[in-house]
Amino acid sequence: MSTQLDDFLIEYVESNGAYLKLQKRQDEGFKQGDFQELQLKMIQSNNIPRLLPMSFEDVNNRITVFYKIEGLRQLRPLTKEHPLSMQEYYALFINIIQALQDSNNNMLTDQHFALNEEYIYVGSGFHDVYLTYLPLKQINDSTSVYESLKKLLLNLASEVQGLNGKQFKMILNYIKDPGFSLQGIKQLLSQLQDKQQDDVSEENGQEEDSNHQEEYKVKKVRSLPPLERKMKIYSVLIGVLLLAGVWKLYEGSSSLLMLIISTVLSLAVLGGVLIYWFVWRPGVEPIITEKEVKVKKKQNKPKQIEERKTETGSKSYVTQSAEQTKQDNNQQTKTDLELYQQESASTINSTIDSNAITDQPNEQVYDETMLLDESEMVSEPNIRKAENFLLVDREGTEERIELDADNFVIGRAEKGTNFVEKGIGVSRMHIEFIKLSDTYGLKDLGAKNGTYINQEKIIPYKIHELADEDEVQIGKTVYTYRVSYD
Repeated sequence: MSTQLDDFLIEYVESNGAYLKLQKRQDEGFKQGDFQELQLKMIQSNNIPRLLPMSFEDVNNRITVFYKIEGLRQLRPLTKEHPLSMQEYYALFINIIQALQDSNNNMLTDQHFALNEEYIYVGSGFHDVYLTYLPLKQINDSTSVYESLKKLLLNLASEVQGLNGKQFKMILNYIKDPGFSLQGIKQLLSQLQDKQQDDVSEENGQEEDSNHQEEYKVKKVRSLPPLERKMKIYSVLIGVLLLAGVWKLYEGSSSLLMLIISTVLSLAVLGGVLIYWFVWRPGVEPIITEKEVKVKKKQNKPKQIEERKTETGSKSYVTQSAEQTKQDNNQQTKTDLELYQQESASTINSTIDSNAITDQPNEQVYDETMLLDESEMVSEPNIRKAENFLLVDREGTEERIELDADNFVIGRAEKGTNFVEKGIGVSRMHIEFIKLSDTYGLKDLGAKNGTYINQEKIIPYKIHELADEDEVQIGKTVYTYRVSYD
């Protein structure tokens, strides 16, 4: 089943790898005139960072666009399986914003990026992000890139683990600022990221401990953009010619001094080639990216001593462990986030109305009761209600699983799933049932062992509509999908 991206059709295909396939409409590709010619040439001749690699297939003057997603994970299911930390949240959006800013350097238009969790992919970490770009002349999506980015910032905030309420409030305040800009939000996120790292370092430096634990931190890395293949060849040929010239000078002399000079010059030539490849090129600005590095974290257990007075006036001391303090802080942040999510939901629906977010988090808002018409209070007696569920045989006992959510995820992970399946061969986030109308569709979330409907393997990330009594197999577990009407 194809899905809609702007006014175009996109589907997931597997042919010598995993790809997104973009067409103008069902079984019809684009014409050459539908593309921005300059952008097309830039994409075909350059390896543009943070862009899903694109290829173009021309059949009978009808062009289909293929985005390679082999080895990448879709952002939406990944954040459900692995909740974002604050550092990962910052790294993700810093790289997304960097991609939008770099678009002008590559003759691209930031409005043509698909800033949606369904079309953003992640590689080795949340710092390694890839965006879907539409190199077309006509894009009918009227939502500005700023509004799309604001919505994405708010949507993913709910997936952040250990959300810092104070820092997130600063992001919310900037989102409603009329002077919102890509550079401004990027600077704010960078500052908050640095502050978060300093706070962690300060906590770890309070007390020396012999026990250490490995963890990953995100650091900023400056690197040059990938060198084109022809430039690599040219630089190697120039280096070989220079080396040949150096040793040609030595050929006519057998003195030790000339040998030393020739060796030093040869090393200088090799060093120059490497510097040109990786360190410095005239007129080329380095790209700042986020990279995960493994560091040793000191495991400290500081204690806080709280002084209390008893009823008799004497003092007592209560020792509170760091773990208890952390739980209290997390509970407070969780309460704050619930308030922020209410504000965020209202903000999204009103396209970030500046009056939607209140500065008083404890104030009761959005508490108006909608007055319903009398006809709305009476349900239609002739409408049949569909009931969707799964049946699975557990060693002779039939288990029933109710599909009670619009997006129902099954896998062996405890977090991010609606139903935990511990069967053999089941991935952490294996399948997702998606509410269509009265029935559900099924999507494989890139599971290692794949998913089968009626013994036929399905394409990952593609939605397949289910019919009553279809058999769904994940690993060694087989479900029977059922839909019944009252």
